Amino acid sequence: MRKMIRVTLLLILLLSITTGCWNRQELNQLSFVMALGIDKHDNQIELSAQVANVGEIGMGSSSERGTSVTNFHVVSPTLYEALRKMTSHAPRELYLSHLRMLVISEELAREGVRDVLDFFMRNEQMRPDYFVAIAKDVQAKEILSTLTPTEKIPANKLYSSLKTSQNLWAPTIAVHIDEFVANLVALGKEPVLTGLKSNGELAVLNKDNKLKMSDAPVGLVFTQLGVFRGDRLVGWLNEQESKGYNYISGNVKSTVGDVLLPDGGEASIHILRTKSKVTAAMKEGKPVFTVKLQVEGDIGEVEGSIDLTKSESIYLLEQVMEKKLKEGLQVAVSKAQKLEADIFGFGEILHRSDPGSWKRMKADWPSYFVKSEVIVQVDAKLRRTGKVSSSFIEELKKKTKE
Repeated sequence: MRKMIRVTLLLILLLSITTGCWNRQELNQLSFVMALGIDKHDNQIELSAQVANVGEIGMGSSSERGTSVTNFHVVSPTLYEALRKMTSHAPRELYLSHLRMLVISEELAREGVRDVLDFFMRNEQMRPDYFVAIAKDVQAKEILSTLTPTEKIPANKLYSSLKTSQNLWAPTIAVHIDEFVANLVALGKEPVLTGLKSNGELAVLNKDNKLKMSDAPVGLVFTQLGVFRGDRLVGWLNEQESKGYNYISGNVKSTVGDVLLPDGGEASIHILRTKSKVTAAMKEGKPVFTVKLQVEGDIGEVEGSIDLTKSESIYLLEQVMEKKLKEGLQVAVSKAQKLEADIFGFGEILHRSDPGSWKRMKADWPSYFVKSEVIVQVDAKLRRTGKVSSSFIEELKKKTKE
């Protein structure tokens, strides 16, 4: 009898913890938010949400089909209130777990992003796998309102484009929200974010007939890196400076660079591998940082006269590569020092190598960073010249002369 009572009590206990999904949400009751944009609106913020129209995504290319996304815009003092207020416009509850892009306007970024980021770090719905970008010279809501011809959902296009660009093109970097916040609060390091702008009038692309053109009249382009000091955007790196930053930070996986040939032509180098190491030392009471960059690449294209069968020609190209890369790294450091923003994490490196000196400098690290000496050393190696060692262009020139 006692055994039966124990079994009965155990079954009741098990039933109490297997009651099913008490807080379940059906798919037809949710609106999936793919991108969020935040703009400054007087003393408030304007929140824009790009919501997927699930019923339109699976349809074909019928001329009568609607757009695959709908945008909602509300103005409110806080993000949390704005999201709830948006339900008065949207027909379903906004669901944030599939967020791909967060776009912050340049105006808001220059005033400070601390308060708006608090919402994203607290929200239990959001996964930290979405990218953050700064809308450069345009409002975030205009970025979200721009349709793209290559993807039905613009947010997916932006996410894929930034991820691919980071792997194949050195001036850009894809930053997740948690990585950005980690750099924001780190001692001895400041964060960066990639800029996002249009290459024309955004309104032009929002017409359905324009989307069907083979040459899209306007598009969204990731460009330059925005530099933060604290939680405020303080400036931008140009393309060369952005490349220099990514080389120093070890972010370059693959890219392409051009070098000048002795005859005035150019050679394109496919960068295959890079390795960066930064060390810190103290000299006469000032920090000195040494950046050692190792680069390996192949010759991808030659527009000029050079005999690549000779080892001295390869060595010459390697020297030109080293000089150009060194200049790129130096201008990146100079720009960061001008902005008083240690985006390279030199302070963190000094902290690890010399805790005593860091303890003395950390309270006023920006001023020490500006005065720091940075030594750049580059070692470039060319491994292959492609399927041919010399270009057929030289033979064509000889034929023309004959």
